[in-house]
Amino acid sequence: MTNYPRQFAFCLILACTVGAALAQSPPAPLQYADDFAALGRTSAATNTPIMLVFTRPGCPFCARAKQDHLEALNANPAYAAKVVLREIEAPNDLIPLRGFDGAMTTHAEFARKYDVHTVPTVILVDSHGTALTDPIVGLNLAEFYNLYLEQAIDAARLRLRLRAPTR
Repeated sequence: MTNYPRQFAFCLILACTVGAALAQSPPAPLQYADDFAALGRTSAATNTPIMLVFTRPGCPFCARAKQDHLEALNANPAYAAKVVLREIEAPNDLIPLRGFDGAMTTHAEFARKYDVHTVPTVILVDSHGTALTDPIVGLNLAEFYNLYLEQAIDAARLRLRLRAPTR
């Protein structure tokens, strides 16, 4: 005797599961840095650190860090109030950028200011561009990368809170 209702229910559940998996889109790419003067004002008003993500096109480690860790973190609503991420193409002298001081520069000049030689490099800064934590350089231990990012975000937020004037 065939149990058609049970087979139908199984197929329906399987179809819904596959459909839901296919419907999930990947997180949006990181936003390129373009105006740190404006972002710095927002950061100061909200007492939120800025995560500078230095990358290079064609860098497989950068692509993996972005796809597996940074884009998901950027898309996570729980982190929206904790940190603002911006990507900087470290070797690119063609992409214009307004620095924290309001002066125009390029992504490459901006990366040189932070002494970035290896990518990916992540640096958390305050509203003036002052580093709040040690940089996270490379993607040596990918399985711990999220932990390194979370620790750096927490440390940067703590430093900002300790600096904030009491009311």
